[in-house]
Amino acid sequence: MNRKRIEQSNLTEGMTIAIDIISPDGIFLISKDTLLTPAHITKINNHMILDEIYISTDQPSTDENLEIPITETAAFIEFSFKYDQQVQEVGEQLSHIVATGSIPKDALDNIVVDIMDTANSESHLFSYMCRLTAADDVTYNHSMNVSLLAGIFGKWLNYSQNKIKELALAGLLHDIGKIRINADILNKTTRLSDSEFDYLKQHTTLGYEILAKSDLSLGIKQSALMHHEKMNGAGYPLGLELDRIHDFAKIISIVDIYDAMTAERPYHKRTHPFNVIRMFEEESYGELDSHYLYIFLERIAHNFLGDHVELSDDSNGTIIFINQRSPSRPLIQKSDGTIIDLLTTPNLSISKFL
Repeated sequence: MNRKRIEQSNLTEGMTIAIDIISPDGIFLISKDTLLTPAHITKINNHMILDEIYISTDQPSTDENLEIPITETAAFIEFSFKYDQQVQEVGEQLSHIVATGSIPKDALDNIVVDIMDTANSESHLFSYMCRLTAADDVTYNHSMNVSLLAGIFGKWLNYSQNKIKELALAGLLHDIGKIRINADILNKTTRLSDSEFDYLKQHTTLGYEILAKSDLSLGIKQSALMHHEKMNGAGYPLGLELDRIHDFAKIISIVDIYDAMTAERPYHKRTHPFNVIRMFEEESYGELDSHYLYIFLERIAHNFLGDHVELSDDSNGTIIFINQRSPSRPLIQKSDGTIIDLLTTPNLSISKFL
């Protein structure tokens, strides 16, 4: 591919990116070979790119200029295939641990490296995750997703590479106790009875028991035990408060809830990420660690800059700015150029991605 350097301000629709674009704070924005759309340019312009931007000087074919839904792009199809392969490997290893009591540390490390590689190489990762179809085995998909999100969160917290891997592994193993829970309870499509919920809550102690005698770190073991604890003491299984909860568990609890709400499941429809962010804003301060929660909500929201969305009044637009005061209420630019500030229009909200 022939290429040339170009200033960020001179990017236009139809140009092809020649080298991956990564923001100064490590967010993977646009992958090479991407044909720029207005949404891509909006996403780039919301970051101060310090590295040089290179575009291809080769002429794209007419077919490449046709915009198609994300789920029909070659990149999404390839991501879905790789994702399914990784989930299968996750399932095999977690089942092996429960069946044998042996922790295959090298195999788990390899899975985590692959998951982190996925996070590093996908510019549309969060948009892709919100478009995956419902999982047949919720526990394995959820473990994969929480691991992936935890690894990204570790980067946002400027953790060392080793600590990021450890946090991602904590995410991978946080729900391992659910493999010992009756599948009929796990997959029940109606509300659990009090006794069924009490039984389900045992997955935290079961998970800790599975990992307790291994040489895994304390943070990984306590994430399995404590990821449903709340800062106000209202969680389970121990009713811990504040600093008695391990930091890894505080982080895992946030990404655990986010994935559970935004993922498509056989027993519930996915909730739009911005509605989940709003739920966090309105209901979770005091229950979840506010320091970690604020960082997570702001950074998650920024990953959807440039995405096309449908609003609750059936109009369409593009996310162009994240309100720092309330990340769930971004600025939307409609096709006619009109700017809608959701922070000042409470009657409107984002209903779905397009």
